[in-house]
Amino acid sequence: MKTIEQILTIIENEEINVYNYKEKGVLCGYELNTYTPCGVNEIIFLDFRSEGKSAINPNDFIEEFENYMKHYTIDERIQNNMQNEKYREDFTLKQSLKDFEKWEKRILNLIKKLKK
Repeated sequence: MKTIEQILTIIENEEINVYNYKEKGVLCGYELNTYTPCGVNEIIFLDFRSEGKSAINPNDFIEEFENYMKHYTIDERIQNNMQNEKYREDFTLKQSLKDFEKWEKRILNLIKKLKK
């Protein structure tokens, strides 16, 4: 099993910036700053505060990452972005769907890589 440091390095090697989230000096999550192929900024926030999991446990990290992707659908992402007038000017629904499908595939492949 990979260490949390190895996991974070793999993510950063995929050109995703990782930021620690701390409360009162305690690491309780990570913010993964990603972009879709068309340049839409998608923040993935992995929060370990309320689940009794550890932000430094590799298994917990991968599980939380998988759960995040499972519970925040492409439809929800597109709906959130479509609330922005500039986004609606720049993307049709079809373009948005293709963009987010490619993004999701990339992120799910990253999760598979983390599990190896």
